[in-house]
Amino acid sequence: MTSPMRSLLSDHSRYVESFRLFLENSTEHQCMLEFIEKKLPSIISSIGNEKSTINILSVGGGAGEIDLQILAKVQVKYPGVIIHNDVIEPSAEQITNYKERAAKTSNLENIKFTWHKETSSEYESRTKANGDMKKWGFIHMIQNNTSYIGRSRLRFTKVNAR
Repeated sequence: MTSPMRSLLSDHSRYVESFRLFLENSTEHQCMLEFIEKKLPSIISSIGNEKSTINILSVGGGAGEIDLQILAKVQVKYPGVIIHNDVIEPSAEQITNYKERAAKTSNLENIKFTWHKETSSEYESRTKANGDMKKWGFIHMIQNNTSYIGRSRLRFTKVNAR
């Protein structure tokens, strides 16, 4: 029996519209900003101690709105440390938006971006197959997984920030 749920990745305009509707009807970004201000400082308090580089993995970085704020906090905590930020994002449009947003953001000199246009499952399979597994100082899943059933009912699954 096949599942009635279809991936939004196969219908890009539906993906973008679903995510826009989700953001309009949720407090997701507000909650993330609160998380960044109140919880993130203690979480990142030791990820860069005595290190010359910090590896960060962003799973579903979207257009980078929240990611860039997280990176700014890490940069303030560890000035001068090189940050390698790998972004897994299946939407080419979101990656383009992220790149444009990063290009307009000041003080990113010590941040090196690597973009992976794929799902987290594809990324995991590829890196395991290539033996290319990295150690991460910080991994986050900020954006949401969004699925839809049929044409009329949307289902949103919130991904925890930690």
